[in-house]
Amino acid sequence: MELKEVGSNLSLETHRLNNIINATRVGTWEWDIPNGKSTVNERWAEMLGYTLKELEPFNFEKFQKLLHPMDAADINEKITACLDKKSDFYEGEFRFLHKKGFIVWIHDLGKVVKWAADGQPLLMAGTHTDITERKNTEIQFKTISNNIPGAVFRYKLFLNGDNEFQLVSKGAKSLWGFSSHEIMKDSGLIWDRIEKDDLEGLLRSIEKSAEDLSFWVDEWRYHHPDGTIRWHKGSGNPSRMESGNTIWDSVILDITPQKVTELEIEQSEKRFKGMVQNGSDLIAILDLEANYYYVSPTSESVLGIAPEEFIGKNALEYIHPDYREAVYTSISSLKHKNQLAIEPFRFRHKNGTWRWIETIFTNLLEDPAVGGIVANSRDITERILTEQRLKKSEAYYRGLYESQTNYVLRTDMNGDYTYVNKKFVEEFGWIYPDGEILGKNCMSSILEYHHQKVKDVVSECIAEPGRVFKIEIDKPARKGGAITTLWDFICVLDADGQPSEMQSLGLDITDRIQHEKDLKESEQRYSNLFHLSPQPMWVYELATLKFLDVNKAAIKHYGYSYDEFLNMTLREIRPKSEIPKLEAAIKQLLQKEKSYSRGEYLHKKRNGQEIIVEIQSNVLLYQGKKAEVILATDITERYKHIQAIEGQNEKLKKIAWMQSHGVRAPLARIMGLVELLKTDSDLLGEQEKEQVLKHIMTSATELDEVIREIVRTSHETL
Repeated sequence: MELKEVGSNLSLETHRLNNIINATRVGTWEWDIPNGKSTVNERWAEMLGYTLKELEPFNFEKFQKLLHPMDAADINEKITACLDKKSDFYEGEFRFLHKKGFIVWIHDLGKVVKWAADGQPLLMAGTHTDITERKNTEIQFKTISNNIPGAVFRYKLFLNGDNEFQLVSKGAKSLWGFSSHEIMKDSGLIWDRIEKDDLEGLLRSIEKSAEDLSFWVDEWRYHHPDGTIRWHKGSGNPSRMESGNTIWDSVILDITPQKVTELEIEQSEKRFKGMVQNGSDLIAILDLEANYYYVSPTSESVLGIAPEEFIGKNALEYIHPDYREAVYTSISSLKHKNQLAIEPFRFRHKNGTWRWIETIFTNLLEDPAVGGIVANSRDITERILTEQRLKKSEAYYRGLYESQTNYVLRTDMNGDYTYVNKKFVEEFGWIYPDGEILGKNCMSSILEYHHQKVKDVVSECIAEPGRVFKIEIDKPARKGGAITTLWDFICVLDADGQPSEMQSLGLDITDRIQHEKDLKESEQRYSNLFHLSPQPMWVYELATLKFLDVNKAAIKHYGYSYDEFLNMTLREIRPKSEIPKLEAAIKQLLQKEKSYSRGEYLHKKRNGQEIIVEIQSNVLLYQGKKAEVILATDITERYKHIQAIEGQNEKLKKIAWMQSHGVRAPLARIMGLVELLKTDSDLLGEQEKEQVLKHIMTSATELDEVIREIVRTSHETL
């Protein structure tokens, strides 16, 4: 009779415990070690998408197949430690494979509950709790923290061990405290500020990446010039050049907030686990008035209160006043419900602090084995604090993105928007009249002729996750036409290493493109004026007198080819006698800092012919060098013509003198002698008259000779 009563009580107690376990939604398992058979409850199978029938027969080997391959070694190590009596129980968070193929995160707790007389383990048992939601929250937090914009650059490692930073982005100033130019000029500025304890490992990771051309990624501490110590994370894809040097297209991010959070969470979890002895779940049975009449032993590790202290007391006494009414209302509503999960509430710890508790109530009032409301509670204080920090962090970075003058957006792998910042909405929100942008495909804001270009770049991003790709995209303008934008694309991976999101940062470069176009057109116009000028023109460097550019007219007039000119200096187109005059002119130009000058000089052609040129010049900056542009006019013929005119003028002066002096003298004598004959002819004798006529003839002959000379000189002048 007593044996029957004991059996009945045992059956009742077993039924009672099974109901409690079912109410807590905890998966349970047992492993019969000698024969390898395993037993799980319905909740255990349900977590992974199976029914108990689908898993039968279940054994340890089938358990291993459901376990994620990357976690197998860790969990087996923990189980072995228990079997070898190196630890009383094991606890961990592991990944399992759901029937539909996705990953389920499980909090696993187990221990050996039965030993043989010889010390061999016979039976092991434990619980599984689904923590997928919490783990996904942690993964999302890490994804946000790991992709804050930093410095993008090309790193080059020479065969002799030297290195340099190339094409460093503007983010360098914020990340390192030095400008892009300073870093590209002296890479030692960065290396000197890396934490000494981290430097060796960082160099080793770069060397390994260079050796086998594997993707490089590493983390280290950096002493910023502002006095702070920051955590940096770098990654890059290496490639080997023909010279044997290695280059990485890299990005370095400031992950200080993430690292600080990770360390805080790690320390918090250590403190939390230190308080947990036999599990993290608290199981209690209450009546409809919230009075306790059963509390599991875990209450002491979770709340610091022994289970017996709760018996006979009301749960509302321990609940924060702000939540009492909501909890009581939830318990009362179970009269008409079987199960209810309520919002987290605050529960007083024995030390007076408030802990955040997550609870699922199950109505087992009609079950004779339980006869009450089963409360399965879990301390989620650390999760709540982490979520609060995450929300604060997200709010901070969202505010940062919203205040950007650039466009910031994210899309899923189908190209549908999952986030756009305020700047993007202001510029392109008009494209979506319904006001809804999120969920729309990004191609709707891109002009059709750039669709394929965008698809190609996205494919490159997916092929090389973590690498930044630049692309120019034309988007529709509100008033018609196109807005040219420049974007940085990067592909972000999820916890399983699969592409999960495209992140993009863009800016409007329409004005810059137009300015560049105008500048090219302007440069072309001035280039045409220079090269197509009918007058010889050239540009030379003031410091060396070397020709920097010459036009076609100069090449044709002087007889040198273009390449010959560029290998010459001004001295080589001057006669030797003109070199001192050239150097004096250059010296005067440099001293007086005149921008414009003009003068006449003697030049020498390729065939040795000397010419006289009129030079007009202006000082300018050309190809980064102080130079002078020259317009040369050959005035040799003009100069000869002027000399001829001046010679003619001299002869004309001579003719005029001859006319005014050579002609007038004999003419005056003739006129005087004629007048003498007219007035005194009766007084003159024959001999005297003959003498006068002889003088007249002599003067006439002289006059004739003068006239002939004038005629001859005139012919020479003409």
